[in-house]
Amino acid sequence: MAQSNAEQIDTRNVLSMDRTVLANERTYAAWLRTGLAALISGLAIAKYTFDILPVTGIRIVAALLIGFSAVIFLISAWRYNHVHLHVKTQHLDVDAVPLYLVRILSLLLGACSLISLSSLWYVSN
Repeated sequence: MAQSNAEQIDTRNVLSMDRTVLANERTYAAWLRTGLAALISGLAIAKYTFDILPVTGIRIVAALLIGFSAVIFLISAWRYNHVHLHVKTQHLDVDAVPLYLVRILSLLLGACSLISLSSLWYVSN
C-alpha cells in the first residue's frame, strides 16, 4: 500500500527533525571537547612551563585559556538550549538529552573552570 503525499512529507519532516536533534547533540559534545581542551591546556601551561617563561606571562596565558573554557561551557548549554527549543520534540523517534542534564553538566564544568582559575595563583608557585 503506497503512502499518500501528505504522509511522505510528514515522515520526511520527522526524520529531518530527528537528524537535527542528533546533530545538536554532536555539536554540544564538540563544544564540551573544546572547553575541556582549553581547560587542560591552561592547567598544563601553568604547571609545566614555570621554569621556562616568566611567571606573569604564564599566568596570563593560562588564565585566558581557563577563562575561555568557562565561557565555552556556558555557550554550549545556551546553543543546545536554543536549538532544542526550536525543534518540536513530541513526535520524534529519537530521545534528546534532557535540558536539565545539559544545564547541570555545563554549569558544573563552568564551575570547575572558575575554581581552576581561582587556584591558578597557587599552582604556578
